[in-house]
Amino acid sequence: MKKISVVFALALAACGHNSGSSEFTQHQSEDAAASASVPALVAFGATQIARADADVIEPRELAGITPPVSDVDEPAAI
Repeated sequence: MKKISVVFALALAACGHNSGSSEFTQHQSEDAAASASVPALVAFGATQIARADADVIEPRELAGITPPVSDVDEPAAI
């Protein structure tokens, strides 16, 4: 259930429009969601690739994302 809510939060953050909130805050929430688990990180990447405006926007800074590491989880299928 936790994985689903993280992926949902990531998708929601990626789809929202800017209604007065700063872009920095949106990126912080996306970074936190992507750092939560491997499936969330994969979903973040897929969302960024699938953006309709991906060819015309500036590259997004990824410094705030810390890839999750686990010694017990199986590698993610990409």
